[in-house]
Amino acid sequence: MNQHAHRQLLLGMASLFIVMAIGRFAYTPILPFMQHAEHMSDQAAGLLATINYLGYLIGAIIPMFFIFKSKVVDVKIYLILNILSIILMGFTTNYILWSILRLIAGITSGTVFVLASNVVLEALRQAHKEGISGLLYSAVGLGLFFSSIYVFFFTDESTWQMTWVILGAISLVLGLLVIFLMKENPPRELPGNSDTTNGDKTAHRLNPKFMRWFSIAYFCEGAGYIITGTFLVAIIKSIPTFSEYAALSWMFVGLGAIPSTVVWSLIAEKLDYSKATYMAFGLQIISVCLPVLSHNIASLIISSLLFGSTFLGLTTLFMSKGQMLMFQTGSQSNFIATLTVIYSVGQMIAPFVSGYLIGESGNYNSALLFATAILVLGLISSWLSYRALQKEEGTA
Repeated sequence: MNQHAHRQLLLGMASLFIVMAIGRFAYTPILPFMQHAEHMSDQAAGLLATINYLGYLIGAIIPMFFIFKSKVVDVKIYLILNILSIILMGFTTNYILWSILRLIAGITSGTVFVLASNVVLEALRQAHKEGISGLLYSAVGLGLFFSSIYVFFFTDESTWQMTWVILGAISLVLGLLVIFLMKENPPRELPGNSDTTNGDKTAHRLNPKFMRWFSIAYFCEGAGYIITGTFLVAIIKSIPTFSEYAALSWMFVGLGAIPSTVVWSLIAEKLDYSKATYMAFGLQIISVCLPVLSHNIASLIISSLLFGSTFLGLTTLFMSKGQMLMFQTGSQSNFIATLTVIYSVGQMIAPFVSGYLIGESGNYNSALLFATAILVLGLISSWLSYRALQKEEGTA
């Protein structure tokens, strides 16, 4: 069981490395070179990002209603499509084809994220290895870090297409490992014996009040993080002193993200998931505020590191808690997919509002303050969700 869980974890990490770090987030550091080479406007570039977010939302919804054969088989199918969308970005300069490819990349990123998370977290829980669940999402940080370094040193207006092809080739190698080595998990056993299962499920069904506030909190995280996630490089680029090194800000985000998922999992195991969530929200609020307060190089680096260390950390905390409750209650609902859909809606809406707040001024402070307000609401909502859960446990 342990060997199976560890294998699923490594293959799940490879899957998220491909679909999230490369298929989704590599667009951010490559974008400026695409714009300069193909004379693409900011509006057109933003629309491509929105199309990708829309695809991610669609992809997160798909597993709630349709599984082709099994979660593992579907991970492999969507992974192949995602890799093709990465490679083909380097073979065209047609905007319509870019839009189609970014839509496919978004859809497949969403489905693989939901399905791979379910497969890996279930395998780890069956093996009683929940404490290392954070490693799954650390793959995204690793991908951000290495892809941003590659883009910074080897990409310019004449080589951006080759960058997509090379990143796609790396994805293909990793993808083949997933396709040939990922296996199905053993059937899940519901809590309790066959005589008491129904009673247990009734007594311990997911708390509606907890789910409502928990979902609002994760919506706020999706809406709050994506503003910095979308505009961070642009914010640094707007500061003349640091504009040449704007792409490296993404490297610091990746550097902060690499250990964050493991660290937050350990903090959650030590202090409880509720306290870990409050701490992560608090640090992310600081990271979003710092560029408003100071353009000092140290504060910008700290902001990037804190942002990287919390946006994946919060994903880990929310996904792990959701999977834990599904397992404990024997719930057949796909709470992980529901949370991902809610998160996706948040990250689709917020950039639109931020665009209006920024307007033609090029000043990002109003958008960052808007993000801060959303994250504060997320912190309050997470507190209300865990308060509802603690009340239920106190009366059980």
